[in-house]
Amino acid sequence: MDLSASYLRQPCSARQTETMGKKPSGRANSFATSRAGLTVLAIIIGAIVGLVAVGFYYLIAGWSYLVTGYSDYPVHAGAPHGFLGLAPAFIIAVPVLSALLYGPVVEYFTPDSRGHAVPEVMFAVRRKGGRIPGRTALVKLFAASLTLGGGGNAGREGPIVMIGAAISSGIGTRLGLSKQRLMFLCACGAAAGIAATFNAPLAGACFALEVILGTLSAEDFVFIVFASVSASLVSQQFLPDRASVPLSQSLDLFSQSDYLLVAAAALVATLAGIGFSKLIYLVWDGIDLVYHWNAWFRPVAGSLLLGVFLYFFPLLYGTGESVQLRVLSGDFPVWMIIALLLGRAVSAAFTISMGGAGGVFGPTLFVGACAGMAVGQLVQPWSASSTAIYGVIGMGAAFAAASRAPLTAVFIIIEMTRQYSLILPMMLAVAIATGISLFMTRSTIYTQKLHRRGDRLSDPVSATLLGRSTAADLMHQPPQVLSQDITLAQAENTLETCGENSLAVVDSQGEFQGSVSALLIGQEIDKRGADTPLTKIPLSAAFCTPQELPSQILKELAESSLSNLPVIGRSQEVLGYVRGRDLIVKLYRQQTRALNQRDLGDSLGSRIRKRWTHYRHR
Repeated sequence: MDLSASYLRQPCSARQTETMGKKPSGRANSFATSRAGLTVLAIIIGAIVGLVAVGFYYLIAGWSYLVTGYSDYPVHAGAPHGFLGLAPAFIIAVPVLSALLYGPVVEYFTPDSRGHAVPEVMFAVRRKGGRIPGRTALVKLFAASLTLGGGGNAGREGPIVMIGAAISSGIGTRLGLSKQRLMFLCACGAAAGIAATFNAPLAGACFALEVILGTLSAEDFVFIVFASVSASLVSQQFLPDRASVPLSQSLDLFSQSDYLLVAAAALVATLAGIGFSKLIYLVWDGIDLVYHWNAWFRPVAGSLLLGVFLYFFPLLYGTGESVQLRVLSGDFPVWMIIALLLGRAVSAAFTISMGGAGGVFGPTLFVGACAGMAVGQLVQPWSASSTAIYGVIGMGAAFAAASRAPLTAVFIIIEMTRQYSLILPMMLAVAIATGISLFMTRSTIYTQKLHRRGDRLSDPVSATLLGRSTAADLMHQPPQVLSQDITLAQAENTLETCGENSLAVVDSQGEFQGSVSALLIGQEIDKRGADTPLTKIPLSAAFCTPQELPSQILKELAESSLSNLPVIGRSQEVLGYVRGRDLIVKLYRQQTRALNQRDLGDSLGSRIRKRWTHYRHR
């Protein structure tokens, strides 16, 4: 390719222009800049997600009723189909029928959201700016309703968290809100989902802060609570306003010495919670090892085994909330409790690993309740308190160990059982569980899914101003280049025309030879004359590859004194430039957003005083 006839591969007029970013649209401006707008938006989102959570509850119960004849099959475990009169063996076909319906849909629309969904929400919020495709909510609602209503051993919290976050993301995107606002709205949607599903508004807010956002902020907490309360109020209009785990007695710890037994129950439940979190991915790897066919058929094949398991152990059908209540009520002996613990752990791990849609929160609580009750029954001769206390304590300890969300663990168990007198022993148990979990494991039941595929949420580099943006992310296209055959005068004229201070130089094959700056050209013209070709002067060899991080890019820019650092591909072609001024603009935007966020924290009274002062000095 002969570049000498034209000084540039692309004319300067073809360059893309950078803007300093755009402000929110008029309809979004009030939501983006005022607390009142955010409050209204949080309440609206809470109400919408609350309605969806109610619908989700009835979809699960409805599908269960359709395929088994009962909205809560474990209460009638082993019975024939309720209204069709089919033999109990039909239960084997129920999970298979469900998987045949949701398997292809999930694979076609949202293949990345298989398994428990909370990790995907965490990643979308912290790494993708809160952008979750709208179809995710519909697909997850459909798949989770069929999975759980069709006997799948999983929880409701994972799907409703993703559904709530996806709804919030869609609303925020339509309003043109910023990335920070989208992240915040996703947390509101997740909190609303938890609050409406478990009638636990405070726990929903803590879950959103600890698990989804990973930060504790007083301002975020206020708005997230608005969403949680709104969702709870809406759900209470359609669902009974009662505890999610309605125990028949009020539980109190009657002896100070029982705290030692509480610690023992917490220890056992902690090990059970950690063991369950590891078992999920052990089973996942096992299925990956033996299954090598179409991805959509994976849950179908797995559901056949699940159906056989449910035929022999029908108490473990579905979410298992009624069976968990029976465990806490003392309806089973120790050997049966241990069998339920192991059966729930294995079947839940299998349901999630085969591609079923469901959460891990519910199964973790079930495992913890069984572990705690087993300890409670064993230590009953030495305890002055009810054995149910140890089951409730076990629920909190198991979840805290698996998730490392201690505040959520304390509040959600207290709100689900409404046993407010157990706050002190629950705090002790959760502290023990969290401490042991930190000592024994590097990841949580949620983050391990991300770690296994190479995604990390806590990355010091990502917290810097430029983060992990690579040269490919930062470069300007299309690239402008100079032929090495042109003269210094022609190169100087080109730089002036383009308004650039430096450009890359290529040979006749388009391969990168170096860069030249306006300062260097001026010096060489004084030395050698304006008609000297570029091949006769020393060029700067500085460049970067598309994968380079900002640290290396800034180093090359500083040491070379170039204004545009070329990005070079594998064939030595110039892919684009990373401009020094583009990096400055990016830093400016981030700093401006931070300042705007700080100003947003002003109270209404403060803003009124500012406006009054401005008015007086006009």
